[in-house]
Amino acid sequence: MADSTVDTWWALSVCTLTHAFIHVFAIMHMALIPVFMKELSLSIFESGLLVSIPLGISVSISLPYGFLTDRIDRRKLMAASLILCGFSGVALSRANSFLTLLLPLCFISLSSTLYHPPALSVVSELLSAKQRSRALGIHGAGGTSGVAIGPITLGLIMGTYGWRFAYLIWTLPILVSSISLLKIPKSSSRTRRDNSEEETVQVDREKQNMKRLRRGYLLLLFALSVRGMGGQSVSTYMTTYLVSNRGLSESVSSLVYGLNPFVGILGSLSGGYFAEFSGNKRWMIIAYTAGMFTLACVWLGPLWFLMVFYLVGGYFGGSTMGPSTSLAAELSPRERRGLAYAVFMLPFNLVGAFSPVIAAKIIELFGIQTLFPFAIFLYLISIIVLQSIPEKNKP
Repeated sequence: MADSTVDTWWALSVCTLTHAFIHVFAIMHMALIPVFMKELSLSIFESGLLVSIPLGISVSISLPYGFLTDRIDRRKLMAASLILCGFSGVALSRANSFLTLLLPLCFISLSSTLYHPPALSVVSELLSAKQRSRALGIHGAGGTSGVAIGPITLGLIMGTYGWRFAYLIWTLPILVSSISLLKIPKSSSRTRRDNSEEETVQVDREKQNMKRLRRGYLLLLFALSVRGMGGQSVSTYMTTYLVSNRGLSESVSSLVYGLNPFVGILGSLSGGYFAEFSGNKRWMIIAYTAGMFTLACVWLGPLWFLMVFYLVGGYFGGSTMGPSTSLAAELSPRERRGLAYAVFMLPFNLVGAFSPVIAAKIIELFGIQTLFPFAIFLYLISIIVLQSIPEKNKP
């Protein structure tokens, strides 16, 4: 039992570390949008395409890939995604035009799509169902760490070495981490047996309530999509807003941008614990409500007010990772969990593909500050939808 426990936490640690690495490059290009526009003479619309096209390509492979996830060794899929990410970072550091930027960005987005379904499936089976939110929250904290590290790296070294070096310094750690994934054990027999016993007790109930579970799963996807549209719209042009409307330098705005998900690490770690007591759905509603409030403060408050509440928003944004992925597991059968998580990631990629273009049009028509009331309205809709998701233990 001791060996099994050590194996479980070793596997969770490796998955958390690789989750950080797969996200290091995730939003660095969004922090660099003002730089790309200046250095490569890109329009606001072209800069939006650098975000939307890579995510659109990821959307196109999500469903076919989901069917393969449950049939191929998940560890090998995760390792392959990190190798793709590492070499794409090298290619991006050599980019000197719109097209040579776009191609490696597409592969970086694709690597994230390849990583998440098998990784979430592995982590969801490491601990018992009762502790699933905690495990997924810890794993989510790794991803949030990676999201934060990228822009912070830019802010620290861009002024001295340039933005390209920020991609190069992370390439070797990303590639090396792929080897560690091949050495993690498959789900321990004890954990797998415990989860199987817990889920077998519920199998008859799930068959009887399959329509209710399917409805709840679709409502969850819709809520995540709507909220994601608002959050992604603001996030894509946040550094642009800080530079153009708030007067910050590009390096300072990149640091501020990176600190938001950095604080989200604490949210990811604590959100899983809070969800164990309050319930996954209830904590997500609390976090989304807090997110609306912080967006309003960032939009309407003075600069020092913006800094504080932008970081608070990062905490609550990160705190929903464990509860949302755990709720997806509750609403999906274990034997199809890889496919369920592939579909679960679909809204994030789909919204990410369209929201930058929509946000760019809103900016052109009404100004960049209009993104904030737009996002607040979408958060409100997502809260209403979350309220409609049936409770797990209710018919």
